[in-house]
Amino acid sequence: MKEAMDPLSDLLDAETFAALLAREELRRGRTGESLAVAVLDLDGIRAVNELHGAAAGTEMLRRCADAVRTTIRTSDQMARTGPDDFSILLHATDSRSAQIWADRFEETFETCARDHPAAPITCSVGVADCEEAATLLDVAVRARKRMEVVQTVRKLRRARDSGK
Repeated sequence: MKEAMDPLSDLLDAETFAALLAREELRRGRTGESLAVAVLDLDGIRAVNELHGAAAGTEMLRRCADAVRTTIRTSDQMARTGPDDFSILLHATDSRSAQIWADRFEETFETCARDHPAAPITCSVGVADCEEAATLLDVAVRARKRMEVVQTVRKLRRARDSGK
């Protein structure tokens, strides 16, 4: 199967990432390798596009992808799985180690995005591992739900803080 690439980020696309998870699930059945999935979403990209233009939003996506590339190992795989979402398959990793990666990523991204016109820029990140769900696709769903919880909490905090 030829890997489909997202033209904006030069990463695997969502469909190819889902196929990758299915292949890795079969391999994991043979090897027993611990795998984790991280899902991240750029916070507020719609507002960035409206306030600073689409080019600023695109630059934000590229900086995020660069920060992920900088913090993952060569064995890990990443994809752009939504308009402002990225998913990462972390090999030989459990949830605790994936959270350590997520913290390192957020620090790296903060540094990479510091001089962006829309700074400060944040990402909501959710992680899960193969001990938490029956299949890697289910792990990815769990990681996405955790990311959505983080995102909702951040939105509520921003709304609360803007009302002060």
